[in-house]
Amino acid sequence: MLIRFGKTVFATVFLLASGLSVSLATQNSVAQTSIKSIAIDHVWSGHRIKPYLLTRGNNQYVAYFDSNRQMTVAHRTLGAPWRYYKVDSWLGWDSHNYVTLEVDSEGHIHVMGNVHADPIEYFRTSEPHQVRSLKRVEVMVDKNIEQRTTYPIFMLNKNNELLVKYRDGGSGNGNEIYNIYDTKTKTWSRLHENQFLDGQGKMSGYFEGPALGPDGNFHLIWVWRNTPNAATNHSLSYAKSPDLVNWQDSSGKPLALPLTLKHSEVVDPVKPGEGMINGNVKLGFDGKNRPMISYHKYDENGNTQMYLARREAKGWNSVQISDWKGFRWEFGGGGSLGRFPIKPHNPSLMDNGNISVLVRKNAQVLRFVVEPTKLKTIKVEPADLYPKELELVTKTSNQSTLTSSDLPFEHQVFAGKGKSKKGGKYYLSWYSQPGNRDRAHSVISQPSVLLLHEVVSP
Repeated sequence: MLIRFGKTVFATVFLLASGLSVSLATQNSVAQTSIKSIAIDHVWSGHRIKPYLLTRGNNQYVAYFDSNRQMTVAHRTLGAPWRYYKVDSWLGWDSHNYVTLEVDSEGHIHVMGNVHADPIEYFRTSEPHQVRSLKRVEVMVDKNIEQRTTYPIFMLNKNNELLVKYRDGGSGNGNEIYNIYDTKTKTWSRLHENQFLDGQGKMSGYFEGPALGPDGNFHLIWVWRNTPNAATNHSLSYAKSPDLVNWQDSSGKPLALPLTLKHSEVVDPVKPGEGMINGNVKLGFDGKNRPMISYHKYDENGNTQMYLARREAKGWNSVQISDWKGFRWEFGGGGSLGRFPIKPHNPSLMDNGNISVLVRKNAQVLRFVVEPTKLKTIKVEPADLYPKELELVTKTSNQSTLTSSDLPFEHQVFAGKGKSKKGGKYYLSWYSQPGNRDRAHSVISQPSVLLLHEVVSP
């Protein structure tokens, strides 16, 4: 289907396997954005779980859990039909158990996921780009340290070599493992001789990144967490690296591995119980390529507030950018929490030189427009995280599921990774019930339609 926003264009939405079609039309004075949407599959909607979408040139890959909770991987050449394959891995009720993938320099697909302190779940193709050649790989490097894996993330270094990182251990007592892949021998090896991070039996790190910055360095931010209790997050920290092997602080001083709380750089010494949580610290860069971090914590009155920290000449400068009254997110306990009432996104540079910090606060999405010199908030305005028309398309495709149930569904949108030769942006969208601290809901909802959207701006 095609929806073009800005002038009247009729679009037909085909509901997967239902035979029903619905026509949509919108009107505006100036053509702005076109959206092409296709249905991928019926997918699990019983709780929040993240799929993955990757575009590399003319190749596109998607990984998700189908309506039977089975891990599914699909590939297509852009514009061509999808080819699907299901591997022998099934999802439970844990919202940590997302699926992720990457493609190495020879076109082989690598897939990991469905783990939360579980033995490694890793699959690799024997033929480039051919999802139907995916096979389980029982051991990546060392079976002894691949028994309690969590949070797998694939990445490429500056030489286009494939790496993966994951946590070994549990919350409050875990270690980060980095492995690097050799395409010639088709084997993995440890990237670091020593342990990368050491919580010394008292804490573990929850990371965002590493992300390659405009200065050519990889930048990593994290919070420490003492126990499975989410309220015990503390000490926002930072490190950078030119090669993911040798690490340094923001001034360029070398950091010896393993990183510890004492021997790493703390951006903001937030204490446990002071309102900071893992997953809600986000990295960006200003017009001078300086790292910035958006996050939240309690102010002196106990209200939850947004902060923006930036590395400046004299060190890290953290500025409160919100001024909310009577708003406090009191969180704690273990397991996947429900929908966060506040969700910051990566700070970014605006065309006029100001800094944008997008924040979802309950049902609102706000943009904090911050001037770049003193990090003073100029204004707060309504904003969108993604084209809002996607929700209309998703609701139409899932209409029978949504109208036949009074369950509390959430609209989920995932921005795809990578780039295509065509340009444009790709998104996945679907509906699901919220997380339930990794426990079963009393009712299993009907499957949702997973949609792929290609969004093209003129």
